[in-house]
Amino acid sequence: MLYKNVYDKVKEWIPYGAKVLDLGTGDGTFLKELIEEKNIIGEGVEINPELVSKCIQKGLVVHQGDIMDGLDQYGQGSFDYILLLGTFQELYDPNKVLDEVFRVGKNLIIAYNNFAHWNIRFQIMFLGRTPVTPSMPYPWYKSPNLQYFSIQDFHEFCNSKQLKIIKEAFFHKLGEVYLFPNLFAEQALAHVIKK
Repeated sequence: MLYKNVYDKVKEWIPYGAKVLDLGTGDGTFLKELIEEKNIIGEGVEINPELVSKCIQKGLVVHQGDIMDGLDQYGQGSFDYILLLGTFQELYDPNKVLDEVFRVGKNLIIAYNNFAHWNIRFQIMFLGRTPVTPSMPYPWYKSPNLQYFSIQDFHEFCNSKQLKIIKEAFFHKLGEVYLFPNLFAEQALAHVIKK
C-alpha cells in the first residue's frame, strides 16, 4: 500500500492533458483522480476481474490482463506516461516489462518499497526474520512481492538497462524524506526515461 504523499507527487509530475497508461490499476481510484484533476487521457491494465469491474463502474477504460503480456495490444509510442505504482516488485520478469513499457511510452513513473529501510534492516539483523512493516504489512508467505530491492539496487538496475532517472522522491509514513533515503525512506518514486 503506497502512502498518499506518493500519489500526490505523481499528480505533480504528470502534465495536464497527458496520455497515461496505469499498469496495475487496482480499483481505478487514482486513475479517475488523474482524469478529473489533470484532464489526462487514461487507460489501465489490471489482472483482478473484480477490480476491473469496479474500474468499469467508474467509467474507466481498463483492460483485464497480466502486465507481463498485457501491453502487446498497444502500438509504439501510444502513451506519454506509463505508471507502475507499487507493482514493479511484484513482477516475475521486470526486464521484459520495462522493454514493453518503453516501446509503448516515453516516460515511466515507478513507485516501489525500499527494502533497505532501517526497520527492515533491524528486523533481519536482530529478529532474524523476514520483515513486516507498515508499508509491507504481509508475512513472506502472503506477500505479493517477488523482487526485494533497495533504492541503491534500483539505481544500479537503471544503469544496467540504460535508463535515466529524471527525478526522484522518497517517503515514509510522516511525509517526504530528504536525507539518507536508502536508510530512512520506506517508499521511493522515480521518473525514468530511456537514454
